[in-house]
Amino acid sequence: MKHSPSRGIVPRTLKISVAACLAVLACTSHAQSRVTLFGAVDLGVRTVHNDAGTNTGMYSGNNYTSRLGLRGEEDLGGGMKASFWLEGTLNADTGAMPTQFFDRRSTLSLSGRMGEVRLGRDYTPVFRGYATAEVFDFAGAASMTTLYSGTASTVLSRAFKGKTSSNGRTNGSVGYFTPDSFGGFYLNAMVSQSGDGNVSGDFDYRGLRVGYNKGPLHVNAFVGTTDIKPVGDNYRIHGAAVAYKASLAKVTAALVDMRYQDARQTNYTLGMIWPVGAHEVKATWHHIDQAGKAANAASIDANDADLLAIGYVHNLSKRTALYGTLAYLNNKGKAGFSISGATPGAPAGGSSRAAEFGIRHLF
Repeated sequence: MKHSPSRGIVPRTLKISVAACLAVLACTSHAQSRVTLFGAVDLGVRTVHNDAGTNTGMYSGNNYTSRLGLRGEEDLGGGMKASFWLEGTLNADTGAMPTQFFDRRSTLSLSGRMGEVRLGRDYTPVFRGYATAEVFDFAGAASMTTLYSGTASTVLSRAFKGKTSSNGRTNGSVGYFTPDSFGGFYLNAMVSQSGDGNVSGDFDYRGLRVGYNKGPLHVNAFVGTTDIKPVGDNYRIHGAAVAYKASLAKVTAALVDMRYQDARQTNYTLGMIWPVGAHEVKATWHHIDQAGKAANAASIDANDADLLAIGYVHNLSKRTALYGTLAYLNNKGKAGFSISGATPGAPAGGSSRAAEFGIRHLF
């Protein structure tokens, strides 16, 4: 008895169909949900000299803050997505991470055609605003964070008593971001109701940023307020920043005003990034203008400072680069701002200078 040829063909066809379906389902599942490990390792040598002496050592995050993170996204259908972002600072010179493990960002989001709602520890609208003008990525000797020193700034030291301020991040926040469908215009708002500032990021905070980002132009204005407990006063910050990409270079500028009770600090920033092939030249100038009174009622009108810096980056690839930075900070009056890594104990009104060289790798 002969077998029908169809009896051998059907099972093979069925197997091929099932395998194809499984492959399609696997690809669809992968497209709908994915998790990415990312980060950076940046190590270099920095030497800083001021009136108290010279300090030289290896530092992590001179060109780009060393970090380790996880981010993921799931397609929920209908234009909706759920996503998370967990990111922590890495001290690459020792391998250690902060006690607050995901200190940089820890958020969960739901986004769609109406925009994104984001919960958790996140950057404030104010930080995202003045970051528009930062050309050194808030890292190293030339970092803009020098302007926002919690001890040297009279406004911040009076408001936050030397602890981390609300300028950068807040815990337990609810944020909103408009969708990318308004012709370049956007809005970002944030509220948090999570404490008195005794723990880093625990602030009762309100912030708003509006801007336009399309083509070569990015401009935004921002405002933030923080309830200082138990005093009952508010710390207030507002400003504007702009970045413009010309044919050869990107130029930036910012004006930021901070106030608490009868103390005020205004920060002025100019920056430039000039890429030439694998090379990149950076330069910045920051001016700090303090006015009003210290906690002891002494005038701070003459306690100003200037920070000048120039940097060079040589990109060995898209992810790896060599870099070098030179920075100079000059205090006036009784101002005590300092470059990160400077020897403590220098008298007020002095200057400091720094040089750093290193290598950075992104992954």
